[in-house]
Amino acid sequence: MVGSGLGLLALVTSCSNSAASPAAPSPSAPESPHAWSYDGAEGPERWGTLSSDFGSCSSGTAQSPIDFRGGSGLSPAPLALAYYASECEITDNGHTTELRALTAQGITVGGKQYAFTQMHFHAPSEHTVNGVRHEAEFHFVHQADDGGLAVVGILATAGAANAAWAPFTDGVPAAAGGQKVAAGVVDFPALFPASLDHFAYDGSLTTPPCSEGVRWLLFETPVELGAGQLATLRAAHSGNSRPVQPLNGRDVVVVDQ
Repeated sequence: MVGSGLGLLALVTSCSNSAASPAAPSPSAPESPHAWSYDGAEGPERWGTLSSDFGSCSSGTAQSPIDFRGGSGLSPAPLALAYYASECEITDNGHTTELRALTAQGITVGGKQYAFTQMHFHAPSEHTVNGVRHEAEFHFVHQADDGGLAVVGILATAGAANAAWAPFTDGVPAAAGGQKVAAGVVDFPALFPASLDHFAYDGSLTTPPCSEGVRWLLFETPVELGAGQLATLRAAHSGNSRPVQPLNGRDVVVVDQ
C-alpha cells in the first residue's frame, strides 16, 4: 500500500514456529445465560431491556455498526498485520459461525499489539457504506493483554468463487450442530482484499452486551465470494445483522495504506 507511509508487517504464509493462539471469549457474540435474537421480542430494539448486563445496547452513545459516508483526514495510529497460514477449527455459537486459528495471529495498532481470537460473519453486512449493505461482513476479533478489543472488518460482495475462503465456507454446514470442525489450513493473508485502505473509528460490540471502547478498522475494498459461498453463509445464519447506530459526533478516519 502507498500514500500514507503506514507500515504493514509482511503477510507471511508460513507459521511453523508460531505459538498457539490464546483462547478468549468471543467479543462479538459472547456466551450469555440471557436469550437474545435478531428479530421478535428478543431482537436488537429490545436487547437493552433483556438484562441489566445489556444496558449499553440501548443507552450507549458510541455503538456499532455505523454507516460510513466518508471521513476526516486525521492521521490515525499505524496498522500492521501479522497473519500467517494456520490449521484452524470452526464452531457455531448459535448466532454466527466462528473460525479459530491454532497458531498465533494478530495486529499492531499504534504500537499496541492485539492477538487474534476468532473470525465470524454477518449476512448481510452490519456496517453500511453510503447506506448500502454488502452481501456479508467478516469480523476478525483481536484482544490486547489489557483486555482492549480491536476488530478488523472485511465486506464481501457477490462475484467469482474465492478459493482462499473455501476452507471456511465449506466447513460452515458441518459446524451447524455446535461441534468443533477441522477446517484444514487457512491462508490468512489471502483472505484480505488487495487494498488495505480502511475506515477507522471507536465503537462497540455489535451483539449483547454491546460494550463500548472497541477499536474498529473496516477495509474499504470488499472481497468477492461466489454465489454458492454466500448462499452457504445465509443458510447457516441469515439476517444476523444489527441495524446501524447513530454516529453521535464520532470521528471516522479514512486511512490510505
